[in-house]
Amino acid sequence: MIILGHPNIPTPTLIGIKSKEEIANTPPDSVVRFDFDFELLRYCQENSIPCAVDIQEPAQAVYANALGAAFLLCSLPLAKKIQAIADHYLFDAKVIASLDERLIDKAIEAGVDGVLVTNYRR
Repeated sequence: MIILGHPNIPTPTLIGIKSKEEIANTPPDSVVRFDFDFELLRYCQENSIPCAVDIQEPAQAVYANALGAAFLLCSLPLAKKIQAIADHYLFDAKVIASLDERLIDKAIEAGVDGVLVTNYRR
C-alpha cells in the first residue's frame, strides 16, 4: 500500500496548483496536485510531469488515467468504486483514498492502492 502524507514514511511531496504557470515554481522532485482538469492533465502528460488529480466521479478517473496521472485522489467511498474500475481496466494510475489516519484499516479492507493521510496524529 502506498502511504502519502505520513511524516515517518518518505514519499514524494504533493504540491497543489491551479494553473500550468504555477508548475514552474514547484521543486523538480515533487508531484503536482490539482482538481480534475483536461488542460492541466494534457500539459503534464506532454511535459512528463508527475501529477496527482483530485477526482469527483468515476469518469474523471478513467480520463485522468488515460492522460497519465500518477495518482487519483478521492474519498474512501469513491476510491472503492474507482479501485474496481482500475483493477478491471488495469490502470497505471494508483487509486489513493484521502482519509484520517484512524481510518487506514478501512482503506486496507477496501483494497485501495494507497492512502493520503490528511491528519497525522502523534
